[in-house]
Amino acid sequence: MKVIIIGGDAAGMSAASQIKRVKPEYEVVIFERGEYISYAACGIPYYVGGSVRPLEDLLELSLEDAREKRGIDIRTGQTAMAIDPSACTVTVAHDGERLVERYDRLVIATGARPQTMKIPTGDFPNLFTMNDLYDARRISEHLAARRPRSVAVIGGGYIGLEAAESFRERGLATTLIHRREDLHRSFEKEISEMIKERLSLGGVTLNLGRSFSGVENRGDGIGVILDGEVLEFDAVLLAVGVEPNSELAGTAGIQLGANRAIRVNEYMETSIEGIYAAGDCATARMASFGIEMHAPLALKANKQGLIAGMNIAGERRRFAGIMNAAVTKVFDLGVARTGLSFDQARDLGLDPEKSMVTSRDRARYYPGSSPIHTLVITGRKDGRVLGAQMAGRVESVKRIDVFTAAIHNGMTVDQVFDLDLAYAPPFSPVYDPVLLAARVARKKR
Repeated sequence: MKVIIIGGDAAGMSAASQIKRVKPEYEVVIFERGEYISYAACGIPYYVGGSVRPLEDLLELSLEDAREKRGIDIRTGQTAMAIDPSACTVTVAHDGERLVERYDRLVIATGARPQTMKIPTGDFPNLFTMNDLYDARRISEHLAARRPRSVAVIGGGYIGLEAAESFRERGLATTLIHRREDLHRSFEKEISEMIKERLSLGGVTLNLGRSFSGVENRGDGIGVILDGEVLEFDAVLLAVGVEPNSELAGTAGIQLGANRAIRVNEYMETSIEGIYAAGDCATARMASFGIEMHAPLALKANKQGLIAGMNIAGERRRFAGIMNAAVTKVFDLGVARTGLSFDQARDLGLDPEKSMVTSRDRARYYPGSSPIHTLVITGRKDGRVLGAQMAGRVESVKRIDVFTAAIHNGMTVDQVFDLDLAYAPPFSPVYDPVLLAARVARKKR
């Protein structure tokens, strides 16, 4: 059995490693167009900010270990150009030549790329994205060589927030630009307000509710065009989202789904037999709600790759879906969310309501006790938990995982309140913030 995998990062390496673990006799070939495999892209903002050094610390697995210890045939610097499902072949470009490789099973793990709004980013030496290790290295080298004093971050999502903090940590005058007065739609307004306040306290200038339409050269600087006005900075980071690298699959006749990601079923199978897809190029369904989504999340990518590998190796395992759970930090403010937003729940006809409570993340009298804000979205009639968001001390908001488990299992706020959660003063009040939020939500009903 010969398995070809296109892409050597999280999903691709997870699939390859699982196949070789279960079926060491299978031939597994990875075509990776770059020089890096299996790296921690989520650590890039912290590398740029200086918390992580050197860049190699973000590498999870070396080429040597993948080849020698795991027995995977990894071919870097080789780009898949075409898939022919009828002939079961992949055409690969390498050193000016084109090679044709046959497969028995194929995994597409081509990831996602930053949205650039059709701006020719290569024309601007001080215009950046923050998606891979090449971006990380380019930004870091630019900061060291050019020593810019000001930077604009375009976009109010996770990458934009983390990048804004990173640039401030490097001492740059940082402006966050976003088209809405509130930040990314995944944050409820109440949580968005807290994030904005912390950004301002951290010295980030907020320029919100402005329509960004492009950039222009301004000598050694770069101009950001907002509603016809041009603001000048030394550097600009585009953080306006990502899009799946799905063209290779689409051209081969493989069905695409949400946001033009490759549509897969719960076994990671595409619309063409023998071809699987996983990671940031593939769709996923939101557990409990069945919504097809394109969710470029690290855990989802690794899990989907693992499931694809297990099924190719002869098992029959389902991917349980995602809850779109995420956590990040803005300076010393931790922010977490899971499940549906209020607007998503309303659009699904679930008749949502939300409640919010401010409590303490430790016993009131214990040193270091801090406020934590918990927002819960529930069904008005049945009390089912549909979504939750938290903001507080960085270490405290990982409690969001309790809500993720509750939503995944269709629990109501009454059932969440009934949970017997651990208590000791250094860790929580007697009524943990999760229990208190559930209590308030059920009282509201």
